[in-house]
Amino acid sequence: MNAKSESIAVNAAGAVSACAGGAKGSKVDVDARLKCVESNAIQPEDYASERRDKWLNRLAREFLMLDGLFPFKDFVPKNDCPQWFGRVEEEYFSALCRGADLKGAKKFTPTGLGGFFGYQCAYAVWMVESLDAKIESESRNAEKYKDVALTEEQFQEAVKIFQRFNDWYGALRRLAGRALKSCVYQPYEDMSEFMAAYSRAFSRKPKLGAGMGDFGSSNFGIYHFMLWHWRAVDQLDSVRALHDLLRRSMGEYRVGDLRRIEKICQRIGLHYRKPGRPKASK
Repeated sequence: MNAKSESIAVNAAGAVSACAGGAKGSKVDVDARLKCVESNAIQPEDYASERRDKWLNRLAREFLMLDGLFPFKDFVPKNDCPQWFGRVEEEYFSALCRGADLKGAKKFTPTGLGGFFGYQCAYAVWMVESLDAKIESESRNAEKYKDVALTEEQFQEAVKIFQRFNDWYGALRRLAGRALKSCVYQPYEDMSEFMAAYSRAFSRKPKLGAGMGDFGSSNFGIYHFMLWHWRAVDQLDSVRALHDLLRRSMGEYRVGDLRRIEKICQRIGLHYRKPGRPKASK
């Protein structure tokens, strides 16, 4: 510590000591000395709750505005699809986009919304990594794809999808930046809950090379399989046959028991036998 620093420290200590020593003076003197002290009053709980709701609702609204930019909707072939296909698609995209979690919600928490943003960002980064890896792989093996020819219509559609993806990814990154920045200006408890939940969710990003069906819950993986192989699923003769097919494709651990697949089929309206009374035995 140099002489100048020591002088500043001594003066500061003397000022504090003088305030303490003069505390027994008149009320006017005490009030005059306290005017130089800046203090943030403790906010009432109702005010803190109102401020928290305003912050979280704003973030939720901004995310829902990105929903129209997401490019990978309606990309599964739907010619002559059965009725249950539409229900599976709804379940699939609600898990994939997760925007449905925000629609109609009346109350958000820092933990819930922080985890939501962490999940979205993890998914987006994983998609970018997967696309980059695929492009790099195809460029190294150009000979393998030399006979693949796209029509002008297919090419323009691919360009449109990638442009929309770039727009969506850029908008999501900017929103995530604003969300993380804004939480710093919230009360300590709200800030810490938001950032902890975001970090936990973001750390669950799948490893590079994981398939789309491996992302998220095992239900998501089941829906993914049923979407892309709907013709094979529709031609089965029983829920048990579907359970066996899923176990062979995804593994017994991820699929679970037969009762779980029965509940999924009930939820999406997939029936292999027409309802009715069984025939009487002769």
